[in-house]
Amino acid sequence: MKTFILNNLNKLILVALTFVLLVIALSFTIDENAKKLIDESFKQAVIVFGSAKALNGVISLAQGTEIDLPFVVIAIGEILDPINDLVEQFSLIMLASLISLGIQKILLNFVTNEIFNYILIVLVVILNIWLFKRFQNDEKLRDIFFKTTFIFLFLRFSIPMIGYVNDITYNYFVKPQYNIEKLNENILQVKEDVSKINKETIQQKQEESTFFGKIAEKFDMSFYEKKVNEYKKAVDNSSEYLIDLIIVFIFQTILLPIVFLYFLYVMFRKIVL
Repeated sequence: MKTFILNNLNKLILVALTFVLLVIALSFTIDENAKKLIDESFKQAVIVFGSAKALNGVISLAQGTEIDLPFVVIAIGEILDPINDLVEQFSLIMLASLISLGIQKILLNFVTNEIFNYILIVLVVILNIWLFKRFQNDEKLRDIFFKTTFIFLFLRFSIPMIGYVNDITYNYFVKPQYNIEKLNENILQVKEDVSKINKETIQQKQEESTFFGKIAEKFDMSFYEKKVNEYKKAVDNSSEYLIDLIIVFIFQTILLPIVFLYFLYVMFRKIVL
């Protein structure tokens, strides 16, 4: 017995490891928590995406605001063009983040499905039998089967782990400097400020709709300067907020999952393949 253990120590360790992994795989508590974390990230991304589209809407409205000056018509909202371009680019990035999170949800549902787990159980059992029982000319088939089994194990654990890695990374390393909730509140405040100025501008133009009011408005440079300053003040820090959100979502939903899966795959391959 002692000789058998010593001669097959590596195989026995592999058997124990695969069965431990199998027990963990069948513990759906891990899966439920991973799904919850990804769902929360998805909902958060949807909220921020909605805020960006709302800001884009009020800025587009502001860009259509015009002031009649002597011999020229000036669109006050033109000063908001750079911000609006940034908002549109941010919206595209948020769309990419939502797609990434959606794919993660699909993959998580795939690897936690009962059929996937049943296949994994069968593969692990056959793998452990094959470790001790050899067949004639089975080298090539055995190699393919081993790789298939370990790929299934890799997918089964790596996909759920993405949610945990994202959550830990955000809460302990990213959030202190790039708080998504706070940044989203700042974006909503900018939206409210621009919307308020839009309403005031429309009301002022309606109040000055009389003949003499229009004449006075045409030669009133102070009104134009005041509105320009109001818009500048309203969007003063919006570029910084948007860039911070771009950094967070590219890192959290695109870069980190890819780097994590690649690192895990390299480590996994070196250890077992």
